[in-house]
Amino acid sequence: MKYDLMIEKLSGHDMSGKVGKINKKTGDILNPDDIIFTIESGKGTIKYISKYKGTLEQLLIAEGDTIKKGQVIGSVEGELIQQELKKTSYSFGLAKPLSKSYEVDVAIVGGGPGGYVAAIRAAQGGKRVLIIEQDRLGGTCLNYGCIPTKALVSSIDALEKIRNAQSFGIEVEGVKASLERIMQRKNEVVDTLVSGIEHLMEVHQIEYINGKAEVQDIETLTVKNKSIDATIKFEKLIIAAGSKPAILPIEGAGGEDILTSQDLLELTEVPSSITIIGGGVIGMEFAFIYNALGAKVNVVEYFPQILNTMDEDAADIIRESAAQRGINLYEGAKALSIKTALDGTKIVEIDENNQTKYLISEKVAMAVGRKANLESLDLEMLKVELNEKRNGISVDAHMRTSNPNVYAIGDITNKIQLAHVASHQGIIAADHINGMQDEMCYDLVPSAIFTMPEIGHVGLTEKDAVSQKLDYIIGKFPLMANGKAQAMGETEGFVKLIAGKETRKIIGGTIVGVHATDMLSTISNIIASGLTIDKAAHVIYAHPTTAESIHEALLSIDGRGIHFA
Repeated sequence: MKYDLMIEKLSGHDMSGKVGKINKKTGDILNPDDIIFTIESGKGTIKYISKYKGTLEQLLIAEGDTIKKGQVIGSVEGELIQQELKKTSYSFGLAKPLSKSYEVDVAIVGGGPGGYVAAIRAAQGGKRVLIIEQDRLGGTCLNYGCIPTKALVSSIDALEKIRNAQSFGIEVEGVKASLERIMQRKNEVVDTLVSGIEHLMEVHQIEYINGKAEVQDIETLTVKNKSIDATIKFEKLIIAAGSKPAILPIEGAGGEDILTSQDLLELTEVPSSITIIGGGVIGMEFAFIYNALGAKVNVVEYFPQILNTMDEDAADIIRESAAQRGINLYEGAKALSIKTALDGTKIVEIDENNQTKYLISEKVAMAVGRKANLESLDLEMLKVELNEKRNGISVDAHMRTSNPNVYAIGDITNKIQLAHVASHQGIIAADHINGMQDEMCYDLVPSAIFTMPEIGHVGLTEKDAVSQKLDYIIGKFPLMANGKAQAMGETEGFVKLIAGKETRKIIGGTIVGVHATDMLSTISNIIASGLTIDKAAHVIYAHPTTAESIHEALLSIDGRGIHFA
C-alpha cells in the first residue's frame, strides 16, 4: 500500500524549517524508527522518523530546502506499523532510568565553545567521542554570554538608528522598545544556534548526554538523572566545565535579588535604575544596553579606569560616549556594601577618593568577572592538579593536565576567559589526542568589546609596550576622517597601530568605532604574518570602507597619512 510522507509537526510552534542531513534515498528499504532526515528550525532540531516497513518510493526534498508544516515530501510503498508503547518498569510512580554503558576514546565534560569544538575535532580524527553537558550545548557563551548579549546589542543598535533617523533625513514617530520582544528575539537566536550544535553532534556521530558528570574512578565517569544511568569508560578525558560569575565578598553581595550577567539577559521589564558593580567588558556592555532601553545606569569600577586593560585613549572614547548618554561612571571606586531600603530599592555604599557615597537604584548587578568551576568534578580522584594560584587547572602547551590522559580547556584553566580561546584550546587538545603536536600560544588573542562604540584589540597595547620598555612607534587615524564613517554618521573612534621601531613590524592594534570588531582580523593577520609597515601599507583597500582607516593608520606611522594631517 502507498502512503504519503507528510510534515506533521516541527519544533515548538514553528510552521517551517530547513532540511538537515538526509539519511535515506529513493529506493531504500525503510523500517520503523529509521531516521529518514532531520529538520532544523528556530526552536530546535527534530528527527523525521519512519512509521513504515517498506520501500522509500519517492523523496521530494534536498538538504537545505525549506519545508512547511503539512507539506508532502515523499511517499512509501509498504505497510504502516502501529507501534505499541514500550513497557517500562516503575518504582514509586517514576520510570526507572535507562542503564547504559559506553566505552569511548574521548569523553568531554562541558558542551561550551571549548567542549563542543573539541568534540568535533576529535571526531574528525576518527575518535569515538561522548560529550556531557549539564545545561544546554553551547555553554555560557552561547546561552548566557557572547551570543545573547550580541543579540541585545543588535536590537539596541536598531533602536539607536531609528532614534537618530532624523539626521539621515527620515522622520519617525512613536518609537517604542519592548524588552519582552527583544528578549524573545534573543532566545530565538540562541535556540537556532543550539539546534545547529545539536545537529553537528549528529553529523559527526558524537554521543551526547544531558546531565551532570561524576567521577567514579580515574578512567570512568557516570551520569545519573531521571532518564539515564550511564557509565562512561574513557581513554582520554577533556574537562571543559567552564566558569560562573564571581561575587564580591562584601555585605549584601550574595543576596538572591542581586543580578548576575545571566539575570540581566532574562529581565522582561526595564528597571527604572540600575547600579552595575564592575566596569570591565561585561559591565560596560550591559551599561550601554540598559541605558539605551531607558534605565538610569551607574557603573562602579574599582580600577582607576573603566576597561582597565585597554589604553587610556580607547577608554576615553567610551567614557565620553557614556557621559553623553547619561551613564554615571565611578572610577577608582570601591563597593563597600549593598543594602535594601524599606521600599525595596537598593543602596550601594562606595568609597570614591576616600569619600563615602551612596548610590540608590531599583536593581544592582554584579559584573566583577568569573571564577572557574573547579568543584564540577572530583579533580583529586582524577589526579588533576591546580595552578600555583589555585584558581584554575594547571595545563601544559598541549592542554594536558598533571594526568597525561586528562586535558582541560576553557575558563576552567583560567588562562584567558574568552570563548575563542576556549575553542582554540579545544582544537589543540583534540589534535594532540589525534597525534599532532601543535602548542597553544596566547600572543595574539583578540578582544572584542561591544560597547557604543565597539572596541577591537589584538597584540600589545601602548601600556604593554611602555611596561616592557620597548622602543616603539605609533600610527593613529581618526574615523571622523573616513568617508564611509562620515556617510554612516558613525565618526567616533580611531584606528591605532603599534610597531617596533627597529623591526618595523606591527606588534599591536586597537580599533575603536563602527565595525571595529569585524575589522580587527585584518590587523591580526598583519601581525601573524610578520609584515613590516612597508609591506602592509602596499595592500590596496577597497573604497569607500571603514577598513581604509587601517591603511591610513599604517601610513601615519611614518607621517605619510593621506586624509589626516
